Amino acid sequence: MLLQKHQHQPRLEGTTVTHENGYEITDITLAPEGRKRIAWARANMPILRSISQTFARTQPFENLTIAICLHLEAKTAVWLEVLKQGGAEIAITGSPGSTQDDTAAALVADHGIAVFTRSDESFEDHLGYCRRVLEFSPDLMADNGGDLHALLAQEPAFAELADTVMGGTEETTTGARRIREKANQFEFPTLVINDTDAKRIVENRFGVGSSVVDGLMRATNIMLHGKRVAVVGYGYCGSGTAQRLRGMGAHVTVVDADPLKQLEAHLEGFSVADLNAAVETADIVLTVTGFEGILGARQFAAMKDGALIANAGHFASEIDLKALQEMAKCKEEVRDHICKYVLEGGKNLYLIGDGNLINLSAGDGNPIEIMDLGLALQSLSLARMASGDKDLPNGAQRVPRDIEQVVAKEALKHWTR
Repeated sequence: MLLQKHQHQPRLEGTTVTHENGYEITDITLAPEGRKRIAWARANMPILRSISQTFARTQPFENLTIAICLHLEAKTAVWLEVLKQGGAEIAITGSPGSTQDDTAAALVADHGIAVFTRSDESFEDHLGYCRRVLEFSPDLMADNGGDLHALLAQEPAFAELADTVMGGTEETTTGARRIREKANQFEFPTLVINDTDAKRIVENRFGVGSSVVDGLMRATNIMLHGKRVAVVGYGYCGSGTAQRLRGMGAHVTVVDADPLKQLEAHLEGFSVADLNAAVETADIVLTVTGFEGILGARQFAAMKDGALIANAGHFASEIDLKALQEMAKCKEEVRDHICKYVLEGGKNLYLIGDGNLINLSAGDGNPIEIMDLGLALQSLSLARMASGDKDLPNGAQRVPRDIEQVVAKEALKHWTR
């Protein structure tokens, strides 16, 4: 039996980790710092500001509850304010390693949003929090990596939601792949944000590339000029990352299983190699694939002493962390976000951000303006499904082209002023 929709809590004072039914965060007293973060993001998100004005008038989410799984940081908080303006009740969880605890506190204290996430949560904690937001009996879902959809498909406790959910969105290619694998289990439409040209080109290529480099430099404080970097995966995120690294003077080798992607990388001026050859000489190995187990024991054994390992794909499981731990004689946190693994023979390998998304675990994620565009796509997609659009078939599908065009025009208007 699903729990009834919870009553959100009023503004709170003092330190609180949990509240019955209402939220689970690290520390409510962090809210003042979170307000500052959110205010700065809000000031630089004109597309969402425009949508918020429309939503306040039209109330597309009146009497509806939205369950959300998305990185809980300041830009996400601005988006939640927009959904609230449109009448939505919201329950949200984040992702391991990317939550800003002060932002979470501000959302609870100022908006009474049901927030279930902590910066130090494990993946098991994360799945538990996903269950918590589904217990709010949502009418709409906004997913990231397909975790909410997977729970609906796999756990009998949530089976009845299949008849009540009006629709969902999915942010990532990884999540879309998971949803499509269970296509016949979802009797509602899911609009895949990452299938849009706007998301792929603007956010993934330009946003992810710059934020990955930012996270890498914040975590390490090392010079990238002259470093040999293996970028594993040459989709939109991987190509943008490779380009930004090259712009910083790094010598980039691209690894991809697809011959067409290898050819594309070659024609764009990158060295191309297979995985095992690339990691042998790399100072930095960065995964951006969306698949599990890309780096394993064989690659760790081949890496040189002092190599840095990082992930910019969706799940930390792109790196076989269990294999790395089993190969290590000991490990030590040597700097915020950096753990040294000492292997047999004294070789040191350095893992950044525990394998979580480096741009969020060690940085602030994609640039504010980039996420303004991406979250505008989310907002209008959810509003379309809330309207009961009968033209949307069940299952994962691309965002309607007219939504993408509206957002692109708004971005062009604001960014070219």
